Amino acid sequence: MKYDRGIRWLHAGIALGVTIQLLTSQLMTVPQPGKSITGPGLSLFMVHRWSGISVFVLVALHWLWGLGGHVTGGWGHLFPWFSKTRLQALLSDIKAVPQWLRGRFPDQRTQSAPLVGAVHGLGLLTVSAMVANGATIFFGMAPDGSMPAAVKIVAQAHSIFAGSIIVYYLGHLSMALFHQFRGEPLIMDMFNLKAK
Repeated sequence: MKYDRGIRWLHAGIALGVTIQLLTSQLMTVPQPGKSITGPGLSLFMVHRWSGISVFVLVALHWLWGLGGHVTGGWGHLFPWFSKTRLQALLSDIKAVPQWLRGRFPDQRTQSAPLVGAVHGLGLLTVSAMVANGATIFFGMAPDGSMPAAVKIVAQAHSIFAGSIIVYYLGHLSMALFHQFRGEPLIMDMFNLKAK
């Protein structure tokens, strides 16, 4: 599928930001009330916080850009759950997965790829939930790590969503690399930030 330049730029920014988020989350030290932290753990936590807010802004812009009519295939491509026709196309795509496993793939550049669109929609929802949680923590946590009870609940949800993001990120990257190695220049197309 062809994506417009705005979507490609937003995707590049979100991909970079989520990569930074995932890396820093593994090495950072989260402030705790009554415990003083310094050094690389604190620095990585600050990078995580500020890059997280950057991803929040990019995801919000992605939604706004999409609401402006820039969703390739329309919103139904990302969220086929409310259309009988799109749901049937998605189920047909799912039934074709065994053929894909035997090496017979549809051309992603010329066909609508309902399964791909639905997976992208779920990824957008997951990232949106994650950055909304992160923004709540960003604004609700004191510098010493203390936070109100409601923000603690959000922080726990943030930790749960992190696993979903890791699974989605690795799956998305793996499939993109798989298509690229098969000769479909999906990565090159997505990260060609100059093309219209």
